[in-house]
Amino acid sequence: AELTGIPHGSAKKIWAQYKKTGSTSNCRRSGRPKKIDERMGCEIVREVQKNQCKPFQEIGNELEPKVSATAVWEFLAGKGYHRRVPFLKKDQKVKRKDWAEFVKGIDWSGVIWSDECYVYLGDKASQVFVTHREDEEYEEDCLIPTFKQSSIRVMIWACIMKGKKGPLVVLEYPGGKGGGIMAARYQEQVLEPVFLQFWETMKLERDGIAFQQDGAPCHSAKSTITWL
Repeated sequence: AELTGIPHGSAKKIWAQYKKTGSTSNCRRSGRPKKIDERMGCEIVREVQKNQCKPFQEIGNELEPKVSATAVWEFLAGKGYHRRVPFLKKDQKVKRKDWAEFVKGIDWSGVIWSDECYVYLGDKASQVFVTHREDEEYEEDCLIPTFKQSSIRVMIWACIMKGKKGPLVVLEYPGGKGGGIMAARYQEQVLEPVFLQFWETMKLERDGIAFQQDGAPCHSAKSTITWL
């Protein structure tokens, strides 16, 4: 105590601590207990491997004691599991990879990007989440082949370029079998009255304009290809 200038009582406690533990450092405190112990963790992993689409809240409710969906998510994230919405088929994965290889080095500033989108009204578009490890992202059992569509919805078409917003079109179609966006409707409602004018305007501003659209039947139809 005299050498270090600390109170005699403090020096006595430090010496007692050293004789008991071999160190003058404070013992590690237990802290807040983990919400998910080893046993519960094993149950969670078994459950997501058995049913990858099962909601985290359901998994948490089946544990004893119950834990929140957030706790389940944090535990699985720490174990290398991810949660995503899978909508790619095997042939789509191959096409995407081939396309990425093909377009390396392209200047994208001259590309008009376009797509259609459903806007759901008075209904919830159900999403399916799948739990998987990073290297399992595109395995067949981690993919959902179809979409669940609402009976009440509006389809829109839009396009963009680098630094430029294109037109937004609310598409008119009867719906039902044979009433979707067929090639004729696509040409009559999008290409002729809207897209053509935007294309001509962009040609005056930029060189080498290209138009991108996906492989939907109305896009890849012979009449649409001929029109383009």
